[in-house]
Amino acid sequence: MILTVGAGAVGTTLAGYLMAAHQPVRLLIRDRNTARCQSVAQLTVDNALGSAPLVVPKPELTTKLDVSGVDYLLICVKHAALDDVLLQLPATLPPGLTLVPTLNGISALPRIRQRYPADRVANMTVMFNAQLLSPLHTHITTKPLVIIDSADPKLLGLFDNSNMRVIRADGHATAWGKLLINLANPVCAITHTSFRDLLTQRDMRAIYAAALDEAVGLLSHAGIPFQLPMPLPYKFFRQILLRGGPLSWWIAKVKNGIQEGSYPSMVVDIEMGRKTEVDQINGEIVALGHAQKWPTPINDGLVNLVRSLEGNPSPAYLRPSELRARLRI
Repeated sequence: MILTVGAGAVGTTLAGYLMAAHQPVRLLIRDRNTARCQSVAQLTVDNALGSAPLVVPKPELTTKLDVSGVDYLLICVKHAALDDVLLQLPATLPPGLTLVPTLNGISALPRIRQRYPADRVANMTVMFNAQLLSPLHTHITTKPLVIIDSADPKLLGLFDNSNMRVIRADGHATAWGKLLINLANPVCAITHTSFRDLLTQRDMRAIYAAALDEAVGLLSHAGIPFQLPMPLPYKFFRQILLRGGPLSWWIAKVKNGIQEGSYPSMVVDIEMGRKTEVDQINGEIVALGHAQKWPTPINDGLVNLVRSLEGNPSPAYLRPSELRARLRI
């Protein structure tokens, strides 16, 4: 049995592909969402590239975190909900149970491994972008891909024949690479823009490149390896980003399947007045910079600007040129 904790965009999408792979899936939902989820007859994932939606039977629903008979527990929540999940888990995991966190950033994994043996925790880096449209209905705006840091063949084969591509990782380099890509999220959130805007507008590209340069320099200084999701050296990726004209957007569309109008979840978090995960993304760079005595003014500025927008019913978005000027880029 696979227990997926969290029925948001990521959890619902993963549950859909697991159902398509004919896996036994139980989806943990919140009590307040029970009636709405029960009223839905099936789980639907609208796919990228205009392909037919993935429509599968509704998985078993539960409102209690019971790990009895569970082989893999996918933790698909935001960082703000992680403490609550950990409090509900037993102090000692049942034999055969593996925890599979899917959270953004790199801070969740060491927290979980402090409590449980490292060989009982396998990190999954989610490389797709998904949006929750309604209960048990998501829209995936990129090609479906996950990267799993595990040698467990059963775990690596959970999505077989479902069209979800799985890549095996070895170590944290992939997670750091995903974090670098996610440094764009606050740029879009502060300006209320899409991925296409990020990759086609001059000011947006300059801001993103500055945040990346700062972070890559810090990681190199700290001796931390990273692997970008695309098979390109960072210097080449940077050149394409800044001087490639429409090439970077073309690569995002053709290679990653990203669609027009797609945007980071942080954009929605600001719209809905929710706390974001900026501390676990750009904030990770800021924290590492403090530890390494390495300046991170760009990422620090992005973190502070996002915090100023959180919980505001009428957020004061900045134009890209205003954000660039504010960050002195």
